Amino acid sequence: MALLGPLYGGGFWVAFRQLVAVYYTAGFVLHYLVPRLFHVKSVQQRKPRPGQVAQEALHSLGPLLVKAGVWTLVEELHRRGSTKLYQGWPPTLQQALYMLVTIVALDYLHDAWFYWTHRLLHWKPLYMHIHLPHHRSTAPTAFCGYSFHPLEALLVFANEVLVCYLLPIHAGLHRAYHLFTTVIHEGGHAGYEIAPFIPSLECLAALLLGGASGRRPCAALNTVRHHDMHHRYPRSHFSLYMTHWDWLCGTEHPEYRRAVAAHFAGEAGSKAAASEAAAGEAAPAREGKAA
Repeated sequence: MALLGPLYGGGFWVAFRQLVAVYYTAGFVLHYLVPRLFHVKSVQQRKPRPGQVAQEALHSLGPLLVKAGVWTLVEELHRRGSTKLYQGWPPTLQQALYMLVTIVALDYLHDAWFYWTHRLLHWKPLYMHIHLPHHRSTAPTAFCGYSFHPLEALLVFANEVLVCYLLPIHAGLHRAYHLFTTVIHEGGHAGYEIAPFIPSLECLAALLLGGASGRRPCAALNTVRHHDMHHRYPRSHFSLYMTHWDWLCGTEHPEYRRAVAAHFAGEAGSKAAASEAAAGEAAPAREGKAA
């Protein structure tokens, strides 16, 4: 742990080391280890191309550097007293409960920011010059999570500064939460279904309320298939945690619900790919633009 430095306040290179350790460890576990230890059900129609994993892993370094820079900026703004970040440990019971509320609020804010900036990135000029490299992975792997243009990283990670002015957040929680979102982005690109066991408070609540049978994920929460379909159908599925923005804005793919139902129907699971395929392949990535 000494190698990674303090959770918060260590500066740029500490932040970068933390990101690299979490990102590449999670990528290794999701891409190589989990499929060898457990039976996983693919949500993809194709296989990753030769050399794709190494390429995605390499291209992720730029966004990781950008994110470390964003965290350094947050530390400096907090040092100057211009944010709502606060420190102090251990928390009281009341403070700990507030932290749980903070996590839920951050999930909703992050999801909204991701949806609308993602729609913006599908505006043709930005898509062609910035977002297109990410969409060249039509069968993404876990290492595709942050495999995108550094300018896209600046836009996507800007919310990690903005939230510091919207609500009081413990500085350590801010760092831990945004380390965790790194893993969430990787899980959404894993290529096999993790839902309903995606490790978020919302998924935990859904499991507790609906029973941990694992038969079907909560319809209000995203699955791995949700974002994986976006890589085949670039005009659909722009959200991250939840489905409400895509549902309200008409950007949910018409075959998504049936594909999820087939995937979780046990022996009928093989119909999921056929259901999608019948709807037609995605438009070529170069044609992608905001719906």
